[in-house]
Amino acid sequence: MGGEYSTPTHYHYLSMRHDYKKQTQAAIKRLEGLTAKLKTMIEEDAYCPQILQLTLAMQGHLKHIQGHVLESHLHTCADKKLSSQTEKDAFIAELVKVIGLSKR
Repeated sequence: MGGEYSTPTHYHYLSMRHDYKKQTQAAIKRLEGLTAKLKTMIEEDAYCPQILQLTLAMQGHLKHIQGHVLESHLHTCADKKLSSQTEKDAFIAELVKVIGLSKR
């Protein structure tokens, strides 16, 4: 999983928008709880459709997190990156690459 995508080190980063960060942290906390529950269910040989249902809920939380991170990125970084043609092309290429990775 690691190493599939690396961000160039020359970028200047802006912090996530506070509202998105707070919502993302809450979703991560819920995901951590679901992960613990999944581990228990597998250890206890829970009924497979129940495990599948839980993993689908986990995917929903991941998509929620992805959406907030992307939206925050567009709010915080897009203006600066889209103002220069060179940075615009790199910004778009970066997002296309990342979104492509998310569809794997």
